[in-house]
Amino acid sequence: MNCIEALQRLDAARPDGSDLDQPEFRDARVHLECCPACAGEFSRRNAWDLAFLTASESAAESTSLFSVPDGLATRVLASLTSAENRAAVEPEATRPLSRRGWLTILTTAALVACVAVVWQSTLVTSGPLTVDRIRNWPDELFDSVDDAEALAALPEFIESGIPLPTGWDPAWLDQPIRSWPERTTVAVMSFQVPLSRRERVKGLLLAVPAGEVLDRPRVNDVTTARPNYSRSGRFSTAAWTDAESGMVFVCLVAPGHYERLRRALVPQPV
Repeated sequence: MNCIEALQRLDAARPDGSDLDQPEFRDARVHLECCPACAGEFSRRNAWDLAFLTASESAAESTSLFSVPDGLATRVLASLTSAENRAAVEPEATRPLSRRGWLTILTTAALVACVAVVWQSTLVTSGPLTVDRIRNWPDELFDSVDDAEALAALPEFIESGIPLPTGWDPAWLDQPIRSWPERTTVAVMSFQVPLSRRERVKGLLLAVPAGEVLDRPRVNDVTTARPNYSRSGRFSTAAWTDAESGMVFVCLVAPGHYERLRRALVPQPV
């Protein structure tokens, strides 16, 4: 067996060399023992293959937290099966190097999966929002409308000049403005609207550019918005589109406090 035949045969072995004691590799193994050049080449190939497989496993683990689009796994497996079937029927002389072929296929599959994950992640962060998604998001993090610890855990809002709803006093904001982690253009604000010298209505106010909201509310003021509870029942929510600022606002207060807030914000006759 010459060098080319030996290396072609050994390319069909597992990268870790665990199956070299099988009968089909006997002649190639004998050749390695007598040919230092082929032995060195075989060791170099194995080292590269094992490094690649280790890196692939690490990449798979690091991306396991992401959701791959439906059908991707089926399509990749179908491609692998098709390649295996083609290799099985090709003549030995024209069949590609087994291990090299499979590593190429695995590399391609990994790249497709990574691109799909990035693509889907981009859709999640840049696609249109819905009012329902906005009003129910605080359920994931806040225990109440005055949960200062949860608010402080959000990233700092870096956009400048965030507008408030028409008629709202900037003095009502009692915490630094924060950002929704999934969308840096969404501002999250904590407010306190005074009812009397001692009483206040506390709440959360989410501000979203109107162009990012799929189902913009038709009402234009919190006093005319119809309240809805969030899924958890911890918040009474109201959403409206402020034409002057070009923002969609979602206001969250404790259950039973919306009517108190509405009355406080209704313009009083002069």
